[in-house]
Amino acid sequence: MLKKVIIGIIALMVMVSMAGSAMAASKIVFYTPTWGLEYAQKMVTIYEKEKPDVKIEIIKGPSSWNEHVARTSLWLRTKYPGVDILYQDDVFTTDGVYYGVWANLTPYISEKEISDLVAFQKEYIKRFGGVYRIPWWNGMSYMYYRKDIFEKEGVSPPKTWDEFLKVGEKLTKDLDGDGKIDQWGYVTQGTPGEMYNNFAEFLYQAGGDEWELVKNGVPTPEAKKALEFMCEVYKTIAPPALSTIGYEESRALLKEGKVAMLRDWAEMGKIAAQNGLTNIGVMNFPAGPAGPYAIGHCWGAVVNKYGNNYKKNKDVVIDFAKFMLRPEIQKITAVIEGPALKSLLTDKEFMKKLAKRNIVAPYFAQFIKWRKVRHFPPGKATEYHEGIGRIVTRAAITGEITVDEALVELQKWIDPLIAEFKK
Repeated sequence: MLKKVIIGIIALMVMVSMAGSAMAASKIVFYTPTWGLEYAQKMVTIYEKEKPDVKIEIIKGPSSWNEHVARTSLWLRTKYPGVDILYQDDVFTTDGVYYGVWANLTPYISEKEISDLVAFQKEYIKRFGGVYRIPWWNGMSYMYYRKDIFEKEGVSPPKTWDEFLKVGEKLTKDLDGDGKIDQWGYVTQGTPGEMYNNFAEFLYQAGGDEWELVKNGVPTPEAKKALEFMCEVYKTIAPPALSTIGYEESRALLKEGKVAMLRDWAEMGKIAAQNGLTNIGVMNFPAGPAGPYAIGHCWGAVVNKYGNNYKKNKDVVIDFAKFMLRPEIQKITAVIEGPALKSLLTDKEFMKKLAKRNIVAPYFAQFIKWRKVRHFPPGKATEYHEGIGRIVTRAAITGEITVDEALVELQKWIDPLIAEFKK
């Protein structure tokens, strides 16, 4: 009898030990910069209720883009094991895939789940070579405008480059007669990365290729047309200090009626909806020779295959990542942008509710047809995005070098970055 009791106690101790090990293996560390925190917290709360044996620790990242870049870059180089899932954009998804840090989730995603992704997301799958990111939404840049200013001046939203300049010039005014312009036709963000984005949009509209700005030592007609147009826009209808203008200031200028048009992301649409700014409208980009093309982008969750908890219990981490593809979770993450799922994009009731939270929602299905996935060189995406804008800024704003010289310099800068990829 005593022998049976001892055996039972030993068996119980083994079971408790195993249970303790299982609980330890059921931890997930989830990193998100500040701008993804709200959505991360909501989905974690739901997941932990469904899976009480899984505990998810959220690492709140910085609110500054530069700090996020520095941290993620370090983690990629060192294959940092302290985090299992990260909220990342196109740049770091591209680099992480190249360096073999993110897990390929393709074997774990069903054909049905992939078929429900919008075409934009399927383009990302092609670029990444598989499903390496669970998208939280589809994003894109927009052109916002002050409807009241346009109505007062009797002009309509421009549809072509020529119209864009004419309207912008008409709306660039000295309103109080003091000899100084106090209402500008156009503004965007002038920081290096955003300056590059703006150049890329004009380049797309001209039908250009962002990896081939110069051919045989001569700027391509498309690249030259794009940069010349960008220079003309910045010199004639934009504030002279544009290169120092960031998100807050550019949005304030539009809200205060000091600019008539603002190129920005969906965050401005959210701000307009939250603040009841009914005098702000959304239009598609003015169309250059190739159409009104602009930038598309996305953020979502990548899985770090070097993460401590991923290595201990891969299935648990992947299950949480897959959880983010559920339509009910996508409804949470898509509130700032457009849905990544076709089923939500065609859900009239959801889109109607979304329009109350973001004024860009009614235009999303139409505008996404004209948005391009940025073509970042794998392994060099951060350098490409962060560095190229500084040269474009110099050409467009300071005039220190000519358009031709700027494009040649850009190509010299680009070629080494893409050389390995071209092989």
